[in-house]
This record gives sequence, C-alpha cells and structure tokens, in this order.
Amino acid sequence: MANKSYNDFTSWKGFQQYFPEKSQIKQGEEPVEEYWDWDNYKVHLDRYIPANNNKKVKIILVHGGGANGRLMFPLGVVLRANGFECVSPDFPGFGLTEIRKPNSYYTWIDLVVALVEREKKKDGKEIVLCGISLGGMLSYQAACKSNHVKGLMVTALADTRKKAIQRQLSKNKLMGVLGVAFAKKMGWAFDGLRFPIKLTTKMWAMANNKEFVQKLLNDKVGSGGKVYLKFLRTLFEASPSIEPELFSTIPLLFLQPEKDYIIPWWVSEPFYDRLNCPKTQVVLKGCGHIPMEEPGATQMESAALNFLNELS
Repeated sequence: MANKSYNDFTSWKGFQQYFPEKSQIKQGEEPVEEYWDWDNYKVHLDRYIPANNNKKVKIILVHGGGANGRLMFPLGVVLRANGFECVSPDFPGFGLTEIRKPNSYYTWIDLVVALVEREKKKDGKEIVLCGISLGGMLSYQAACKSNHVKGLMVTALADTRKKAIQRQLSKNKLMGVLGVAFAKKMGWAFDGLRFPIKLTTKMWAMANNKEFVQKLLNDKVGSGGKVYLKFLRTLFEASPSIEPELFSTIPLLFLQPEKDYIIPWWVSEPFYDRLNCPKTQVVLKGCGHIPMEEPGATQMESAALNFLNELS
C-alpha cells in the first residue's frame, strides 16, 4: 500500500488563513513527510528542517485529541524560521498513521518515548517536547519515562484521573459521569469499538472561531475522525510514573490560553502547583484552546524562543 501524503488532503490548507501569516505553510515550503515503522503502527511524521540546521535543540510537537501532526504547523513553521528543527507525529487514531489494532493512551506515551530515543540517536540533539491540549500531559508522562527530554513546553496539564476533570473534558455532564463510569468498568469488553471523537468531548470549544471549528469537525483525519473505546478508557486511568512533587530535573514553560473553554487554568493549576521543577507560566492574551489569536500567538512565539534559546 502506497504511503498517504497530506498533499492528497485539502483540510489542513483550509486552516491556514486563521493563523498569523508568519505561521502559515507557504507553497513549496511544506514539511518533509516520513513514515516510521514502530511497534504495530506505521507512523506518519512531519519534519520541519531549517536552512541552517545547527541548533543543539530539537522539538517534538505533540498534538492532543481531535487533532493531528499537521495541525501543529503554526509552531513548526515559526520555530523552523528561527533555526529549530521540529518533528510532528500523527498519533494512532489520527492523521495518516496506519492503525492495525485498537490502541490505548499508553500507546501514545510509548510512541513519544520511542520517538525521543530515535531522534536523540539520529544526531545527538537535545530534545524538547511541546504539547498542546492533551498533548501537554502526554508530554509530561513521556518525559517521566525518558532520560533524553531536556525541556517541556505545554498549554495544559489535565490530570485525567480526577473526576472533576473527566467531567470537564467530556461533551456533557451525562457523558462525563455515566460514560466514563461505563468505560472504566465495562470498557475492556468493548475496546474494539470506535466512536467519533466529536461525540465524546467539547469539540465546539476547540477554538473560539466558529468557522474554524466547523472545518475541524469536517476533517476526517482530525476532529472528524474516530477513536477506540480502549483509548478513552485508558486515558481516564493513566498515572504518570513520577508524581509532580518528585519531578524536579527539567524546566517547564506553561503557556495558558486566556480564553480556553475546554482546559481552563483551574484544570491545570493543581498539577502545575505540585511540580517541583523550574517552571514559568505565560498567559496567552485573547487565545482560545488552539492558540491563534493575537497578541497571544506572538506571546507564545516569544516565550518559546526565549525558553529554547536558554536551553541552547
């Protein structure tokens, strides 16, 4: 079977106009696409390679639920323009990654850890994980299991073990209580069933631009896709291998969108406060869950570059 390419899809091109021009993929400057055979998956990667690729730090861009690696383009484009190489995987269930069996949330964690090891061996560069939405906690959990992660940049730290956070992330209260309870107690018997992601969470709040959200919902390789019940079940039970009080070795940049209605500050605050590592918080003014509005988009760029240059 021939490898699929984002050149064969138009959905991501329709997202460009909603982001600052400097963050858009210009024709002829698309990321390099690769496939990586890992475990039972054929993982699609977008790679943003700067003209002078001599920085000592490389960034792995970690998307959340209802997204894919290509939707991380605003960060990939800006960081590439400033000399940083970025790698953006599609996690099983989203994007162009071939999925051969029901995957769990632990699959996502293991994939990030394996990708960190792969990229470190490739050129010896220091690795920073940059996670958006659920990709924030995913990045943290992967960092707990790898000795090669030297920094974290995240927009959320949702501890999905907590009932209040399970309800907040769910589409409605009924789904947050009964749906989660069913998934925990009986989900193992139905792990192979797939559900549209838009039926499980507040997809209307993925961004604060209604037109953009509608395009997201129509994206069959993103928010319009489906997830296995096994993924949802394990998402709500996963514990990090290092609790935050004992996490002290690598720095964290926390980028909180000011107008995030899926994962507002109160969701991340308890976990963030417990962290014992060097940490900085920046509020992205005017930004929704997917940061695209100004001045927050520029704030995010400036904070990320300062953080990365200090690590370099």
